[in-house]
Amino acid sequence: MDSTSSVQHRQLVVSQAAKTLLENDVTEQLISIDIIDVEAYVNQLYEEYYEFQNEEDVYTKLRYYSFKKLKRRWVRAAVKNYVENKGPMKELRGLHKMYLEYWDIAGKEGFQRKFSADSVEKLMQEHVQELEEWAENNNLLIHTYPHWGQKTKNQQTTTMRTDILMVIGEVAKELQRAQPKAHVATSTSITVPFFGIADRMKNTTEKFSQGESMLSDLSLDLHDYSAVIPKYKQGVPTNLSVLVSNEFIAELEGNVPDLDARDFEALNEILSYRDVTFQTSRKIVFPISKLVKKIYGNDSGKSYTLTTQRLVKLGYYRVAVRSEEGDLSIFGLFSSVKISGASSIKRDTQITVTVSEEVYDDLLKQQIISIYGEQIERLKGSFAYHLSFVLQKERLSSYQLNEEMPAKRHWRQFTHSIRFNKSRKAENLKELELNLDRIKELDFIIRDWHRSGDYYFLYFHPLERWEHHDRSNALLL
Repeated sequence: MDSTSSVQHRQLVVSQAAKTLLENDVTEQLISIDIIDVEAYVNQLYEEYYEFQNEEDVYTKLRYYSFKKLKRRWVRAAVKNYVENKGPMKELRGLHKMYLEYWDIAGKEGFQRKFSADSVEKLMQEHVQELEEWAENNNLLIHTYPHWGQKTKNQQTTTMRTDILMVIGEVAKELQRAQPKAHVATSTSITVPFFGIADRMKNTTEKFSQGESMLSDLSLDLHDYSAVIPKYKQGVPTNLSVLVSNEFIAELEGNVPDLDARDFEALNEILSYRDVTFQTSRKIVFPISKLVKKIYGNDSGKSYTLTTQRLVKLGYYRVAVRSEEGDLSIFGLFSSVKISGASSIKRDTQITVTVSEEVYDDLLKQQIISIYGEQIERLKGSFAYHLSFVLQKERLSSYQLNEEMPAKRHWRQFTHSIRFNKSRKAENLKELELNLDRIKELDFIIRDWHRSGDYYFLYFHPLERWEHHDRSNALLL
């Protein structure tokens, strides 16, 4: 599980575990140990015990050492104190003393009427059996111990913590069993049209006109970049320019490959490789062989060459967006790509990627789009893979807005996420529709669609249980 989906998983586990505790009415026990904000306490315990760990391993160890063994130890101690008639006058021993006193006061008949038992010893045997059965019943948490109220506050606090850790573990296990794997993309890669609709497209460029008043306000030296000339002028929003590094252009002698859906796939795969050091460094380090096998499914020399080119492309492209007020913003995906020993790429060649500030912020703030299920895997290598994330963003937005089905979208709205980089409108829309059909055939995200003039009408599937949390992260058009 990558770090993005693990954060979402943690949030879902915490909320479900807190809900389970409240539904099972343990409020009184929690208040008795000074726990008022249940969800905050559950989140604290998750971070202390489960985060960055194998949840199943943690749960298994806690279940044996802190849960089962403690229950059995409590019962053994209570029975021993009663049988040997020594130790604290509470639990079984305390009950036995109380029953003897009642027998002395009420007599045999009074005792039988009160407790429906022929003798004190017979009633005590029932209590012993009850405790022994409780100790072996893994569905009964520690706080259900019949004499829990007689334990010290420290014991109650410790065992309630163990009980909550058991609930967290059970919820996590059920969610892992029921929830499909999450495939994620950052909002920047979806809401800024870095990637074109066509694959293997070559770009021509020209000098970028940035406006006279903006040069001193930009951290990026735009003299080092040229603008891609759109093959279809309406295929990108009028306030947007795609930029490519002059260094990259010179290396390729002007024959500049465009970013496509396979580059989008590579980006998502690379972001899934981040570890705990990413939060402080913005860097992702991995062997190139890992990416090659994931993207191309083989280990050929040509695949290593193509993967290297894709890494370089992702580092050299930028998108410039002018606001209505005339401000210019520059977006990138990677701020740098370092290939160790680039002159001789080998299987163990290490890649160090530093993501842009925009992508870094997306990941830290959980501004992401998630797709669940394995259908998305079947679309890799095609534009439909990229389009699926764009549609998922629209689907989440649609349900957030309580939009009636079908959702209505002008074709130009798609150009805010996808560059229509084929030469004519008809060619771009044909490619869009072909891939809408691919997604529809897999019966996920959209149930159906149709077009009327310049508008597309989209019938989205209802959200699954695990997707409702994602609605809060949806970005509205």
